[in-house]
Amino acid sequence: MRILVIICLSVFLVSCHPQTSVFTIDNENSVGIENDKLAIHFSKNNGQLLKLINKGTNDNYLKNEGKASIFRLFVNTTTMPKLKAGAHDNDYGGVIVEPSNCYLLNSSFEKEQSNGTLRLTYKAKEVPLEIALSIRLDHGKESFDSHLEVRNVSHDDVSVYAAFPYLSGICLGTDANSNLMVNMWDRGYPGEKAWENVTGGVYGQNVMMQWQCVYDPIVKEGLAIVTMDTLFTNKIYSCVPDGGLNVLYFDEQTLTKGKAFSWPENRIMAFNGNWRKAARAYGEWFSTNVETQKVPAWYKKEVVKRASTWLPSQETVSSNKRVKGEELFKSFRQLHDAYRGTYNDCMEIAMWNEGVNLWPETYGPWMSSGFIGFRSDLGGLEDFTRGVEECHKYGRRVGMYVAGYGIRKDSPLLKGEWKKYAIVKNERGVPLMDYRNGDNIYGAFCCPGYKPWQDNIIRVCCMLAKAGVDEIRLDELGFPFKPCFNPEHHHESPYNSNKWMRTMLKRVRQATDSINPDLFISTEFFMDYFSESTNGALVMDCSGHEIDAMKVALPDYLPLSYHASASEAAFKGAIMAKTESLRKDWAWGNIGAEKPDDFTEENNRELLWHELAGTLQDAVIYGEISEWDPVALNNSKWMGHLWKSDSYWVLTGGHVDGEPLREDVLVQLPEVPKGVKKVYEFNLETLQMRETEIDVKNEAGQVQLKFPMSAVLFPFKNCKPLPLIQQRMDGKEIKVEVSLYSPWSDDSRQYELSRITMNAPGFEVEQEIIDDKKLFTIHLGEGVSANEYYYTISGDCMNAKRWFSIRE
Repeated sequence: MRILVIICLSVFLVSCHPQTSVFTIDNENSVGIENDKLAIHFSKNNGQLLKLINKGTNDNYLKNEGKASIFRLFVNTTTMPKLKAGAHDNDYGGVIVEPSNCYLLNSSFEKEQSNGTLRLTYKAKEVPLEIALSIRLDHGKESFDSHLEVRNVSHDDVSVYAAFPYLSGICLGTDANSNLMVNMWDRGYPGEKAWENVTGGVYGQNVMMQWQCVYDPIVKEGLAIVTMDTLFTNKIYSCVPDGGLNVLYFDEQTLTKGKAFSWPENRIMAFNGNWRKAARAYGEWFSTNVETQKVPAWYKKEVVKRASTWLPSQETVSSNKRVKGEELFKSFRQLHDAYRGTYNDCMEIAMWNEGVNLWPETYGPWMSSGFIGFRSDLGGLEDFTRGVEECHKYGRRVGMYVAGYGIRKDSPLLKGEWKKYAIVKNERGVPLMDYRNGDNIYGAFCCPGYKPWQDNIIRVCCMLAKAGVDEIRLDELGFPFKPCFNPEHHHESPYNSNKWMRTMLKRVRQATDSINPDLFISTEFFMDYFSESTNGALVMDCSGHEIDAMKVALPDYLPLSYHASASEAAFKGAIMAKTESLRKDWAWGNIGAEKPDDFTEENNRELLWHELAGTLQDAVIYGEISEWDPVALNNSKWMGHLWKSDSYWVLTGGHVDGEPLREDVLVQLPEVPKGVKKVYEFNLETLQMRETEIDVKNEAGQVQLKFPMSAVLFPFKNCKPLPLIQQRMDGKEIKVEVSLYSPWSDDSRQYELSRITMNAPGFEVEQEIIDDKKLFTIHLGEGVSANEYYYTISGDCMNAKRWFSIRE
């Protein structure tokens, strides 16, 4: 009995205090740290990084052993580093310090219960600096955190730039040509060759997130750098031929006697899997350390499609007013008519400002005048407010265009002093004249770090918020790193562009929140820290078969389709803009995906994704994407993604151009949802639904699909029923029959028709239960204008939205 007690006590103690699996490495040539996933070796001679080993594959990622550095310092330079990606081999008139020209003074290892920290102290040979590097590794992790501190040990001042981390000689697996990387331009585009060209650049100019990743889809390995920088300081990310990855900070640090400086910590990941693991790691860090905007509840509930429109010109409005009747647009009061013929839940309105009357030549893509007020020919503020109220009555949301940078030189807001506001792009005093249409220059781009310009943008946004609008899109904003040398602005540094933009956006959000905290704010382009103050940005270019990196890293920062087709929006989990299956503009194809050779333009189709997206949005728009994509085994043109929510998964995929299938497509799933056998394929063109099964072979699941563009529902047992909807027009009424479909449920009786509700904005609704169906009657009444209208079904079922048209 005594022996049994001792054994039980031992088991108890082990379970309460798990043995650490983080150990020090100490042999003849190296010192380091390791766990069950990673091993990191440094030279005992100079502290050079020797090995970075992924134990899962026993792959040392540093194939050019002894030249990986870990850090590189540029000391007492005469010029600042060049603001572009590269290996940064230039000493810039000073001294390069890296482990190869240092002494390793000492090393130590601190071991805690579930982690360990390796500390290395270096002394530079040529300059009076001591460098402290710490590596923290946790039990069971595929990543380690690195911290760098540099101290001046002389009596004289020392200036330092740092590249940290600085890695070279990287190769995942044995074939460097199969290593790929994520290009962080705008939304982030995976799939570029890692070591073919120099890629990357200044954060905020060429790179929009603070992480970088190389990966190999063949050996399924990855290496990533996650910069844990809550100040979003100035830096350059580089991925260079011969296996180089580095992050260079180009704000000079001057160290007086005894002073030390630390740069932001890095989380370096050596992992098994896809690049999406690194994206999620950045997203986890970001969401934990940065307070971001949440998608407003009304937006999640109501908006799956948004688009934009231009109000008619002053000349057209004047002509319309000479014609009797309400068919032609004459006043802001007719704002709801701008939605006619569309299924837009939210419409972005442009050409609303008085400036296009003052300067008719700016009617078009360039319409900024500083937004001095609502157009007088359309009735001004009073009629605009009435128009917004009419849109809201019928459940339509109103977005507004605001230019975030550009303004005419002769705008009355500037009082002839436009140069005070302008971004001055160099020390020679040349203003950034990017408010132009071809060779016609109308004005300058104004500096977001100049408080009077910030105040102007805040004034416009507050004016719109008070008028009751639901979304404001700050056009032009994106790629915010635009140095400014304007002496009128008294900038602490001409390179603090990101700091200025963060401040401006935060001030805009704070001011509009005091009027409407549920306002949706968007921009033209993506930037990770924009999500502190804004909710989304436009999807302009195409990411090909892959998903964009921003969607994975920051899933609540919404992609808003612009050029993208309905099928592309469905496949990529974006808010849609078009109902057509054809992308008509490939925008900046040199950065995203070029138009594929097999893309056909004769198969354009009108899709009904706008009626299905709301039903499946918890997975497709707001859910999590799988780490690996589904693959069509017999159709190389087919593309698709697998999305997850708590109660169901959804696969969206097909031929993005709508080309008909020549045969059924056999799709292999990257994962098989537990407990799901039968799945339901929807035709995105007709919403026809068919049941099929997952065929599990060798632990891999396969499904056979019949539609050229489809959404496939994988319901778990807790998934609510699908509402099956039949709709017909009956005189001045719309009759809607709803029945519930849930063969996957263990007990469908828990769902009751009595708890199924309808909302038809602007209309009265009656309801009754007849047998196993619920009948809703929408009374149209008199005087309802010709337009498209909708109703929603919710309650004890998956949400659904359907549209109907009224024609005079």
